[in-house]
Amino acid sequence: MGVIYLDHLSGTPLHPRVKEAMEPFWCQMYGNPNSLHAFGTEVHPYMRLAFDRLYAGIHAGDEDDVILNGCATEGNNTVLKGVYYGYILNGKKNEIVTTQVEHPCVSNTCRFLE
Repeated sequence: MGVIYLDHLSGTPLHPRVKEAMEPFWCQMYGNPNSLHAFGTEVHPYMRLAFDRLYAGIHAGDEDDVILNGCATEGNNTVLKGVYYGYILNGKKNEIVTTQVEHPCVSNTCRFLE
């Protein structure tokens, strides 16, 4: 039996088609797509196309349906703080229940919100 790799959380092999599609953006078109200079405006249409494909793939109606995060910590913070402040702004009480085995990004955010 061959090796079965199950630790894809932090690192995973890159599919050759993904590598081929991304290659120009690592080596030639590396500008920030949100910048107004030539490097940014060159790559912006490609990012727009990627977003359009993402939204179509998950049947999202508009950009407000999806929040993209750079990592799990950012995602957990966005959800916890968003739900917490949403309750506060609507005058509702809330309580977040966690366990001792929570990831530090969850437990630290919960302590911050106390």
